[in-house]
Amino acid sequence: MLRIGLVSYLNTAPLVFGLKRTLPPEWVLVEDHPSRLNQALREGQLDLALVSSLEYAENAGQYLLLPDVSISATGRVGSVTLFGYKRLEELNRACVVLTSASATSVALLKLLLEDFCGLKPFYRWGTVKEGIREGAYLAIGDEALRLKYQELFPENYDLAALWMEHTGLPFVFAVFAVRRDSWEAKGEAVKAFASTLYLSRARGLATLKTIAQRCQGISGLTAGECLIYLKGIEYDLSGLKQEALRVFYEHLLRRKEIKKLPEFAFIDL
Repeated sequence: MLRIGLVSYLNTAPLVFGLKRTLPPEWVLVEDHPSRLNQALREGQLDLALVSSLEYAENAGQYLLLPDVSISATGRVGSVTLFGYKRLEELNRACVVLTSASATSVALLKLLLEDFCGLKPFYRWGTVKEGIREGAYLAIGDEALRLKYQELFPENYDLAALWMEHTGLPFVFAVFAVRRDSWEAKGEAVKAFASTLYLSRARGLATLKTIAQRCQGISGLTAGECLIYLKGIEYDLSGLKQEALRVFYEHLLRRKEIKKLPEFAFIDL
């Protein structure tokens, strides 16, 4: 049995467009929030999963990477957004409510606000209702997309766009990690899955309009809104994306949020 974890957000739709229809019975697909997939892979409940960039940095010794797969953006991503009633520069000493769904987005937000913008907010975990009360809320995934179009907050800041503004680099939110022990025990099955995933991605990117139409009811957005969003998501892990990850990890190390710089170790296909 091969246990596979995928994020249950709109941004993975092009990856899984043809995947579910071609899964053999011995492959089990688990869809969940990023933080839960991180934990499940770390604890061995999954063999491989799309996990946060921060999870890989913290536990790289346990993992290998699928080559050339990520969830990333060059500039605006649309689904990792700080919403608020105040301008960004007015958030000094203000409370920012954080979603618990993504550790990478939280780490990126703190880096942007504290180091790049010179602000000193304070943070707490909570929901969008609490964010409305406090005046600022970090949302990710489909929730962020819906909040943007609901216009509950007068201000919104796209974290990937802010990152690029300060670094000139894309941002990598997630990578596809394989447990090293699973690779040793199930290497051939992992290779077969990788081939299926690459084919599914190619078909998905070639049919974004169809995917957008199918996803509009699920996400709560119109087909047009889904299409605009999906066109901004990137799924490669090119040399530039790896460099962007290294820069992010260097900042995390400087901030003492990780213990050492991880090396990028890929499975051999």
